[in-house]
Amino acid sequence: MSARRDDPAVDDLTVGLVLRALRIRRGWRQRDLAARVGCSQSVVSRIESGHLGGVTVDLLRRLFETLDARLELLPRWRGADLERLVDADHAAVVAATVQRLELAGWEVAVEVTYSVYGERGSIDVLATRSGSLAALVIEVKTELASAERIGRKLDEKARLAPKIVRDRLGWTPRVVGRLLVMPDRSRLRRTLDATPILARMFPDDGLATRRWLAAPVGDFAGRWFLSGIAPRHWRKVAVPAGPSPRAATPGHRARAEPGGAPRPPRQPAPMPRGDS
Repeated sequence: MSARRDDPAVDDLTVGLVLRALRIRRGWRQRDLAARVGCSQSVVSRIESGHLGGVTVDLLRRLFETLDARLELLPRWRGADLERLVDADHAAVVAATVQRLELAGWEVAVEVTYSVYGERGSIDVLATRSGSLAALVIEVKTELASAERIGRKLDEKARLAPKIVRDRLGWTPRVVGRLLVMPDRSRLRRTLDATPILARMFPDDGLATRRWLAAPVGDFAGRWFLSGIAPRHWRKVAVPAGPSPRAATPGHRARAEPGGAPRPPRQPAPMPRGDS
């Protein structure tokens, strides 16, 4: 039994019901299972009833392993995976994604939680463009563990996006795109090349993604490798402190170049062309 990343939290009763179903499928009695893991029949009965108080994680894992299943524990916090909270790589890719979308003229929200018709989850990045009545649901991945799970959950989020946008912003998108974003690393490219189902789920490449962002018309399901992203946990090399140019803003004068000519305001950087 695996508590999957995109599933609602698995509660004690569900753990007990799954254990019972697996035991019955084997044709075992509670005492048969208990004997194989070295506990009492009453403990198995209590677990199958959803009472996990005082039960060790080790015992639970041994019970499921005996039934050829696996128990995985996944902490959750405030609607988002705790793993994401501490995943510096994930945060770096999200920040880079937001920057590129804003440069392309999209409004962006991150970690958008939802609960619609009993379906719950969190959208990594939700981008909208009201003038085009378009929305883009983005899943950020630094690892590609399960193609089926990625596609299924992103399909759910895209399906619910019109209601999510309407409830948050007061208008309904006519076009909803899906985008899988990853850092540009050879390991991830090899994984994608070895997983044809992902290429079929997300057929549009980086060039098609940039074109759709500029003119969001029609169906879109893309994959986007972002270049120039260094993991946040890398050590930074210290550089000597010195004056840094700042863009001229109201209340801040542009610095003067040698000779007295004012330095022009810094222009927004174009979207990186190395993304693919």
